[in-house]
Amino acid sequence: MKSYNEIKIPVNNELTEEVYNKLYLLGFDTILEEENYLIVYVEDTRSEEIDNLKSGLEGLINPDSIQIKKFEDRNWNREWETNIEPVYVRDKIAVFPSWQKENVKDVEIKIEIDPKMSFGTGHNETTQLVLELMCDFIEKDDKYMLDFGSGTGVLTIAGLKMGMEKAIAIDTDNDAIENSIEYFRINGVSEKVTLYRKNIKDISEENFDVICANIIRSVIENNIRYIYEKLKPGGKIFISGVLINETERVLEVLSASGFSVKEVYKKAEWLGIYARKE
Repeated sequence: MKSYNEIKIPVNNELTEEVYNKLYLLGFDTILEEENYLIVYVEDTRSEEIDNLKSGLEGLINPDSIQIKKFEDRNWNREWETNIEPVYVRDKIAVFPSWQKENVKDVEIKIEIDPKMSFGTGHNETTQLVLELMCDFIEKDDKYMLDFGSGTGVLTIAGLKMGMEKAIAIDTDNDAIENSIEYFRINGVSEKVTLYRKNIKDISEENFDVICANIIRSVIENNIRYIYEKLKPGGKIFISGVLINETERVLEVLSASGFSVKEVYKKAEWLGIYARKE
């Protein structure tokens, strides 16, 4: 049984993006959000990562304000079981934990995801935004997708259940990879997915009809050339993880990179963007 340190970093609207980006550069791919906090988890045996985090955030965050709590991995599920309910998207998709299976409404697409140490239970606004875009703009001719920063694989599962014939899912986080394997199996899509622990520039696959990228703006910007190259002409990209106050910047990047922005959704402080490769 693994033990973890839960690290809660206080942020405000002005600091959220900068701290988020810094955490990502420090190697924290799984970053959760709670009101006024960013949260990451570090195995108890890797305490040096906590020291690196504190030193990396110097000048942004007072180290004394960072909250650290140790807990057993099994407590993660117990905490969430008390308040996790199914999430419904467009009355078409339900994302639910296993213990809520009997309570899920009769919808077209059911996705079973238990909360663990990787991102993507469907409760985050950014995941919901991408699922909404997928519901609204995936068409019957879209058959091949890439899930860039796949987390638990929820977007991959959704795409395949919407009619995609095959998918590539990539992430750089070990916990995300392990959990994706499990949830692809539970949701019956394993045979249609190829899963890599890689970044987008390191995969050889291309000519995707759809790329989903629920990932922070800086990562999208840094990889926009590869995203463009991997899409087929006229291919679609569904983006979230972008803050509303970053709207102008990310739309300029997309336009300059050869994309035509078709739709912008908003939820809480987040954007969901649908664009096409020109």
